[in-house]
Amino acid sequence: MKFKFLATSILAVPLCLATTVRAENTLQFRQLGAIQPSVLVAQSDWSEFSSASGGFAVLMPGTPKEESETSDDGSVEYSYTLSLEKAAFLVHYTDIPNADELSAEEIQELLDGTPADFAKGAEAKLLGTRSISIDDNPGKEFEFTLSDGTPGKARVYMVKKRLYVVVGMTSESENTERFLNSFRLL
Repeated sequence: MKFKFLATSILAVPLCLATTVRAENTLQFRQLGAIQPSVLVAQSDWSEFSSASGGFAVLMPGTPKEESETSDDGSVEYSYTLSLEKAAFLVHYTDIPNADELSAEEIQELLDGTPADFAKGAEAKLLGTRSISIDDNPGKEFEFTLSDGTPGKARVYMVKKRLYVVVGMTSESENTERFLNSFRLL
């Protein structure tokens, strides 16, 4: 179905992040299991990052790296990635071609399929999903564990024609929640 392909292509950049974080930080993430609970990212190190063109703002413990890539269909995907020694945070968005032609059922199908597609591409174990929303726009939240044990949580939102993917990966659930809960539309 066309939405399977769409979801898979849209998730390529976040999946690359998961692979990159796993490859670059395998040792550090394995060591996280032995670390006693502590705040890995000091609360005072967080500041708001916003993208006027992306239409969002979010708290991050540093300045993310901005990247964009043009897909074969001409759509542009934007990613804002912050990779730390023991954590990674990502906001990814793309405008869906002909999104105004999608029915509510097709949008829900896209959102419902995203967690499984993400888990498959990232070689992660999907732990659970739930429906969410942001400013009356539909979304999906899902938790996962990468093959090396790194925990993560993501939220996907469809806002008009734009699909946002917001991902946090760290053993510190407080930092993941702070990041995800701070995401807002401008």
